[in-house]
Amino acid sequence: MKKADSKQNIEVWDWSIRVFHWLLPILIFLMWFSQDQDEMERHFLFGQLLLGLLVYRLIWGIIGTPYARFKHFLYGPKAFINYTKNFFSSSKPRYLSHNPIGGLMVFVLMGAVIFQLVTGLFTTDEIFVEGPLYDTVARSISAWMTRWHSLFFDGLLILIGLHLAAIALYKIRGEGLVKAMISGKKEITENDQDRLTSEEIESFPWLRFAIAVALSVLPVIWIFYFV
Repeated sequence: MKKADSKQNIEVWDWSIRVFHWLLPILIFLMWFSQDQDEMERHFLFGQLLLGLLVYRLIWGIIGTPYARFKHFLYGPKAFINYTKNFFSSSKPRYLSHNPIGGLMVFVLMGAVIFQLVTGLFTTDEIFVEGPLYDTVARSISAWMTRWHSLFFDGLLILIGLHLAAIALYKIRGEGLVKAMISGKKEITENDQDRLTSEEIESFPWLRFAIAVALSVLPVIWIFYFV
């Protein structure tokens, strides 16, 4: 079990969460760039990596390290309203994990990326390129997926822009979110609203990590190589 260091900093984000966080925007950019350059083989290769990465995060959100679990930053309406009301006050609640707004943004962003990815699996340019699941649905459904895969990317960019703006705002207000996502550590304070009690910081669960990785590879293999 890991202990807090002398400065009372604890590891909130394990290394795999940090790798996920930085790989996600890189893959989104690479997928956009490869499509823009009409390099569709690479586009689908990056899509395989993105699919595996997203499945891993979904699994890790259930069996991963304590602060990585979805239940740890899935807040009710009361916490969300209280945090929003006090956002610009000195009495704003502080969270080691995602705060209520940040937690909601995680689910929205992940949902948006998943939607973009899933629609891409059914797309076609009606000439040379077909998604791996194109033949599993009716042509009308594929046409709908293709249309939304193209249109929704702009919405995804807007969400990413809001995410970056929020990071800048928090930085201005003295909370370095980027630094925490690089080091994985945050400083404990008396005002933290989500301190772990029954489940303290633990050593990295390598067995659960291996299981999550293995399970995340399966849908990639099935969709891209066996369907």
